[in-house]
Amino acid sequence: MFRRKTHTTQSIIAAIRKGGAEASKAIDYLYRQYRDNFIRFVQLRNGDKEDALDIFQDAVIVVVNNIERGMFKGESNIKTYLFSIGKKLWYKKFNKKMREGVLIKEMKMDYVAPTTDPWLGAEDDDRGRFVKAIMGRLKESHRNILTLWMEGHDMAEIAGQMGLKNAQVARNYKSRAMKEVNALLEKNQPLKRYLFR
Repeated sequence: MFRRKTHTTQSIIAAIRKGGAEASKAIDYLYRQYRDNFIRFVQLRNGDKEDALDIFQDAVIVVVNNIERGMFKGESNIKTYLFSIGKKLWYKKFNKKMREGVLIKEMKMDYVAPTTDPWLGAEDDDRGRFVKAIMGRLKESHRNILTLWMEGHDMAEIAGQMGLKNAQVARNYKSRAMKEVNALLEKNQPLKRYLFR
């Protein structure tokens, strides 16, 4: 049913609504047919392959849920619909990454935190010292995964080095680490405003 020459938006919708093996085949078709194009789209917009795969998976889930709920009935081509959802999810993630991650990415790994706690009052106003000091407040596993990420390792490599099951588990760890960074900044609004001014 789901060969390149025979699929249609309506046949995919019908299969997903039917459920079972037919739904699985339809979802597999969506992955095979559109995943690579979506990866290229994200990579051209400052994302990496892992970002793209995460977002694409989320977009497919949204499409399937919307079909099952009757919210998408094929008013547009399924590729157009899938990509419109994927693009929104990517821009949302990109904006979040910019807010949370840009400063972390700029750190140098040879930094030694000052003995004076910059959270309470630093000896100077060097933005880098404030940001780098945040790393010292993270859980060890979060600090380790962000360190490896900043050194340019991909999630599969990080999973291997940290003894994690796979790249997806590593991505989950990184996401929690970034949430911890953001939570620390939320507790100190003057510092957050200073860092992101």
